Amino acid sequence: MAFSYLSELDDHTEDWMIKVRVCRKWESVNTKDGNLISLDMILIDEKGNLMHASVRKHLVSRYADRVLEGRVYNLRNLKVTTNMYPYRPLASNVKLLFLATTAVQELQESDVSIGRYGFEFVNQTVLQSRANDPTVLSDILGCFTGFEGIETVRSGSKKRDIQILTDYSVNSTVTLWGKLGEEFDPALYTQDSGPYVLLVSSVTVKRFRQGSLTFSTTSANKVYINPEVDHVTSIKERFSALSIQAKPIQGTSAAKLTPEEEMFINRMTVDALESVVTLKATITGINSGQGWYYIACRSCVKKAEFENGVYVCRSCGTLEYPLALYRVKAEVQDRTGTTTVVMFNYPAENLLDTSAKKLLGKMKPGDDSVPKELNTLLGKELVFKLKLDKYNLIEGLQDYRVSTVFTPVEGLEAVYAQKEARKVSLKSKQWKKGNIKNQRSSGATALCSLIKFKNIKQGIYNKKKLKRFSIARSAFSSLVSL
Repeated sequence: MAFSYLSELDDHTEDWMIKVRVCRKWESVNTKDGNLISLDMILIDEKGNLMHASVRKHLVSRYADRVLEGRVYNLRNLKVTTNMYPYRPLASNVKLLFLATTAVQELQESDVSIGRYGFEFVNQTVLQSRANDPTVLSDILGCFTGFEGIETVRSGSKKRDIQILTDYSVNSTVTLWGKLGEEFDPALYTQDSGPYVLLVSSVTVKRFRQGSLTFSTTSANKVYINPEVDHVTSIKERFSALSIQAKPIQGTSAAKLTPEEEMFINRMTVDALESVVTLKATITGINSGQGWYYIACRSCVKKAEFENGVYVCRSCGTLEYPLALYRVKAEVQDRTGTTTVVMFNYPAENLLDTSAKKLLGKMKPGDDSVPKELNTLLGKELVFKLKLDKYNLIEGLQDYRVSTVFTPVEGLEAVYAQKEARKVSLKSKQWKKGNIKNQRSSGATALCSLIKFKNIKQGIYNKKKLKRFSIARSAFSSLVSL
């Protein structure tokens, strides 16, 4: 049976056979309850045609590990359907559905000539038309020019705003929500003048009153930095003459927490760690058992594996220019005990004021020892903002992940200590007051029960005696309250 191109597919049959690469892959999740809806992907063929494909919830376990992002496959027996729902990742409303009978055969890279990436770029007019309409999502790109820190908004969600200069010379804000914002490390792209062309897939477009467009991420999002795409290459060359360097920007959201507020979020001691907290502790050791850095993909920042003389990213393929990023595991101690925290690139680089790449450059090949710069952290008392997950909360394991590091401010720490002391004192008073009240109540109840029992036993439990009983109870309550 001959292969068909994606542009030739229709709903007249399900016996299609296609040769495609999985450009992107993601889980579609219900934002209200967090439940999985489907496993989705973008497919690209040898002609560069794109198509959205989906695996329904009940079949996800069958295909999740058999169809991987970046790999090339022969696929047979797929259903062509019409996608009538909003948040479509492509302009076309045609979608493929995996069936229980869909056959999957992985191909070698040498057997095909299919591009690694596939995007739908549109002009400014089309972007304007999609504002405040989530029917079709958009792929956008621009020169990375600025960034904010992680914000915790009033709803409890986390986000990071970044700024890009589009190829239409328009400054725009892109909001990276949740895990996407937390994993995006601006420090990787501020070490030189760049330029860094940032590409974000499948965003929603919003227009504010002043007319400017902003973009917001969805579950279908991927963020790429300088991907090997022809359009990106031309944009990068154009921005090279401007020497644009990404810089921190001050957030304008009223929901943003100040650094002073962040330093004391759910402050805990070592023996009481739970949920999302801050911890003030002293670094007592650097654990080098698993190394102090890792090699990562420049595009997705995931860990790369060394295979056959080259570094390979499971999502992006072979890496020409991998990154060296921090992963520092430190032992910390406060007055209640000890624990371990893990600082990845952003907090570690801010603390050390140098990159992992520079430290590696000073060391001899094959030297696995801890650099002296890391040992300068020993004995430092710091405030760690920790991001706890199921690994910590359910399994009870340590290695708490650090999202931000602060240097304690003596005046603020003194104010915090006074507040905590007042809380302890107030709780102690409330406990004592409640304990006395319970004892009085128990005494009155016991006496009344005794009187009631005696009256019943003597056969005189009538209205007259009941009235006397009520008077006796009131009298006793008045007596014990003195």
